[in-house]
Amino acid sequence: MTAKQNPFFDEAWMPKYDAMTPELCSAALEEALPRAERAFRLVEKQLDISWRGLVLAPMEAVRAPFEVWGTLSHLTSVVNSEAWRAVEERWQPAIIALSQKVSQSKAIYEGMLALLAAGEGLEPWQRHVVERSVQGMRHAGVGLTGAAKARFNRAQTELARLSMRFSNNVLDAEKSTVVEVAPEAAAGIKPDLLQGKGPWKLGIDFATYDSVMRYAEDAGVRERFWRARVTRASAGKGNNAPLIEKILRLRQQVAELLGLPDYAHLSTGAKMAGTPEAVGALLAPMAEVGRPAAKAEDAALAKFARAHGHKGKLQPWDKAFWVERLSQERFGFDEEALRDYFPMERVLEGLFALVTKLFGVSFERAKGALHAWHKEVRFYRVVDAKGALVAGFYFDPYARPGTKNGGAWMNELRTRDFETRRQLPIAVVCCNQKPPRGKAPATMSFYEVVTLFHEMGHALQEMLTTVDSPTCSGINNVEWDAVEIASQFLEQFPYDLTVLRSLSAHVGTGAALPKALAEQIVAKRTFRAGSALVRQLLFAQTDLALHAKTYPGRHKNANAVKEAFAKRLLPAPMHADDRFLNAFTHIFAGGYAAGYYSYKWSETLSADLYGAYLAQPPARRKAFGRRYRDTILALGGSAPAADIFRALMGRDPDPTAILKQEGLL
Repeated sequence: MTAKQNPFFDEAWMPKYDAMTPELCSAALEEALPRAERAFRLVEKQLDISWRGLVLAPMEAVRAPFEVWGTLSHLTSVVNSEAWRAVEERWQPAIIALSQKVSQSKAIYEGMLALLAAGEGLEPWQRHVVERSVQGMRHAGVGLTGAAKARFNRAQTELARLSMRFSNNVLDAEKSTVVEVAPEAAAGIKPDLLQGKGPWKLGIDFATYDSVMRYAEDAGVRERFWRARVTRASAGKGNNAPLIEKILRLRQQVAELLGLPDYAHLSTGAKMAGTPEAVGALLAPMAEVGRPAAKAEDAALAKFARAHGHKGKLQPWDKAFWVERLSQERFGFDEEALRDYFPMERVLEGLFALVTKLFGVSFERAKGALHAWHKEVRFYRVVDAKGALVAGFYFDPYARPGTKNGGAWMNELRTRDFETRRQLPIAVVCCNQKPPRGKAPATMSFYEVVTLFHEMGHALQEMLTTVDSPTCSGINNVEWDAVEIASQFLEQFPYDLTVLRSLSAHVGTGAALPKALAEQIVAKRTFRAGSALVRQLLFAQTDLALHAKTYPGRHKNANAVKEAFAKRLLPAPMHADDRFLNAFTHIFAGGYAAGYYSYKWSETLSADLYGAYLAQPPARRKAFGRRYRDTILALGGSAPAADIFRALMGRDPDPTAILKQEGLL
């Protein structure tokens, strides 16, 4: 196979994932990396102090290997195997080395400074990109020399290796762990989990775990599932605890080499927040409201459990069970039974109809050979009102424990680029829903419905961008703590009665949700809102503390820091055996290090935006949707997120919007 025939180099709009193999990926990187290094050196040698010479030319020089690497990263998240991992481990150091050469190029850096100092020749959006690039290069160590630079680069390479190990350990733990349930202990567990004759060996993927914890009547069964889930990656060669400490030490080293107090300052400095103190100013009032609310909620839950026969203190493996029972008594419905009202196909129809109404684009499912990475994957053409193609959209709905990462996410597979090539964007949304069984259709829990809307919000920002430069189209160049605004805005809509009912069609009768039931689902939105808030604050504040200069301080390890914040924030201390940090991939193997607060930061802005949408007279909401599309979705990273927010709202965000939405103010 020639280089041009290698699917990793295929520039066709839709990639041929089904032709991609680990061997071809390795061959592509082996060819592309040295070619990119030569091209980049030539750019430096023939430096042109202009937008094209300092931004586009370097990007074009190294585009090929980074695009191959991006495809590899996607495939390891959806069809993980030892062969794909081996390629990733082999080539990761070379990719990091190339990235460091680019981001630490003093010629490019000094050229950018000169371009900014000239004060002319740049459009406002170009200046914003260059300013952010200069900051990024500083944070990447462009100002370091000699031994300091060598230490910095070694630390970054090791951090990438450790993060990959961390993620793989979590994936392996979830793949290898099963909990056996005997027939006499299976009362309450939903039938779809108990196929065939018992005893049953059930996995601990979230969908299975969540269902067991809410419905299994046997507390012993719930305890075994709880312990299996919260101790993932906590033993043997796959124990992530030592990796956490190494990662934190290396991140502190990186920050100090850059002349910053700690990694928290390094992370927040490139975000909307700007400083850890600004984050604290947002979170502190939330804690003041959230903790007493959570305490009252737990007291009410304990009282309810005692009244219904529970003996003794509620343990962590008891809470979900009794929360579900309290919820059913208060709101009159069973979360799991709601699945029958949400067949996936109907949910998708309703979601697409809403997007069409709000933003004027439609989804057309493609037929025939998709060349996707799995047979379950589907592809949609996204078209405007005139039928013109706007973007592409892959949807990978079902869980595949052991080969597909848990949770849900959006990824950019093709960037909108009409500056260096004619390319429309393609986004993918990956979920982990239960696959259909037999002839029964795939159904969704209401939580999964909200999650799908969340990820579609991300995808819309990627697909509906109108920025032509790949430097800032879609989510590129968007501050990390603003990147959740679009996702959290869209996830509000399933709580709208009209939208909610449009997503439903009972699998047996085809009937929509009864209005009274829909009203109860909406009413439940603020149920135990205080408990949900303090849990998120625990994640966010633990994350910041772990990346502060004071760590480890008086706390011996990361788990001790987590426990200290749990005592401060939660109504009761966490169980001593809880090791959720060992599977906290967001901050140890993802992009949220010292940035988990981004969810609450973005949620504050998105709640404000949705409140403004609801405040519009019904006849004007469509117009608001178009303005939202033309700002938040269209402008991507071409301007600071705060400026784009003001362009839509005409003011700064209301910091109390989220607490009002959650019924806590």
